[in-house]
Amino acid sequence: GGTIADGGTALLTLPLDDPATWTGLHDLIARGGSVGGVHGGRLEGRPSRGQAASHHGTARDPVPFKGIRAAPGDQSHTSVIVDETFFLKLYRRLTPGPNPEAEILVALGHGGVAPVPAWQGSVELILPGAEATSIAIEQSFVADAQDAFEVLADGLASWLHHSVGSVSTVLPADIGHATGRLHQALAVTRGPAFAPRRTTPGDRASWLRAAEANIGLAIGCVVALDPGLARWLERVAPSIRDILRPLAAPDPVVLQRIHGDFHLGQVLLTPDGVLLVDFEGDPTRDPSDRRSIAMPLRDVASMLRSIDHVARSGLRRATIKSGDAGDSAHAASLDSWIQAARTAFLTGYAAGLGDPGWLPDPDLLRAHEMEKELAECIYAATYLPAWLYAPIGGLQGLLRSASDLEVRS
Repeated sequence: GGTIADGGTALLTLPLDDPATWTGLHDLIARGGSVGGVHGGRLEGRPSRGQAASHHGTARDPVPFKGIRAAPGDQSHTSVIVDETFFLKLYRRLTPGPNPEAEILVALGHGGVAPVPAWQGSVELILPGAEATSIAIEQSFVADAQDAFEVLADGLASWLHHSVGSVSTVLPADIGHATGRLHQALAVTRGPAFAPRRTTPGDRASWLRAAEANIGLAIGCVVALDPGLARWLERVAPSIRDILRPLAAPDPVVLQRIHGDFHLGQVLLTPDGVLLVDFEGDPTRDPSDRRSIAMPLRDVASMLRSIDHVARSGLRRATIKSGDAGDSAHAASLDSWIQAARTAFLTGYAAGLGDPGWLPDPDLLRAHEMEKELAECIYAATYLPAWLYAPIGGLQGLLRSASDLEVRS
């Protein structure tokens, strides 16, 4: 079974191994309506406009149902594929107020222009005196979709292992284009939760304080795993602070809703192109922060870090295949691919925005990348130590690139 909770309080227990749980949730999403519970609570189905129209006048008819199968999930949700047609995600831990993923997907689903799977609807938990809270969402299931991280990591590993051919940067360009389209769609979305505004000096100062605090947090998390690595972080801390400084620059920028937890694992490669998924926001942030507006450059920086990480994962996989530690030629090839992929992503992003002349402020972009890499170090050291090599390698690369720029200037 699965227990949905708010903090330590159990709100709803569902038998996840019982098909009736999933048929019931899918039926509520498809038809709408409500199911009453104890203590005055109820579940409300919220079909998409298209779903509601297709079932108009048939609210009492059961929805045809053939079968379900489990889909990959993480610790915050359980997902199934319904009839090989719908992707149904059940959140197991709730937070008060609107769910950021449901909120964004409802807005994007109505527009039909963003690169996301089609929105089908949600189920909300209604408790007396409390805000409605989404417990499940449903989107169209995309058959034959592939995980962009795995595709690139395996491709890079094969390329490095065999030392022939190359890995195209067309995919990073396509992901950049999809990202630009997403940001453009979110920028024109109406409603209080999507209202843009310009940054204030207070915003910028708070970003810098938070990023600088993560230097100490990263050192504290890493020291238990690798004291030598922690000492290295302490030595390079002044250089990291220098890279972070543009976060507090006075130039105003526009804040808007963004993806918020953007990396290659949130990208699906489908026969019809790139789709972006999983809009729950950064799981390490406070739930209320996940709905905050932010700089679109944060998503851009996060994806550039993920491109760097997938390259390092490819090298790690190639090393395992070959049984040696690689060589300088591999490292040089990888660095060359990372740079080409970054350029392709940024070019695609500008095209997706509809502004081919768009260019990021390089210092501000690097600052956001460093901010993200510090957070990745903390996450890896805390929850996934085997992954720590990727953000540490990324930190070293960012420090090298900053040093190179100083030398050239």
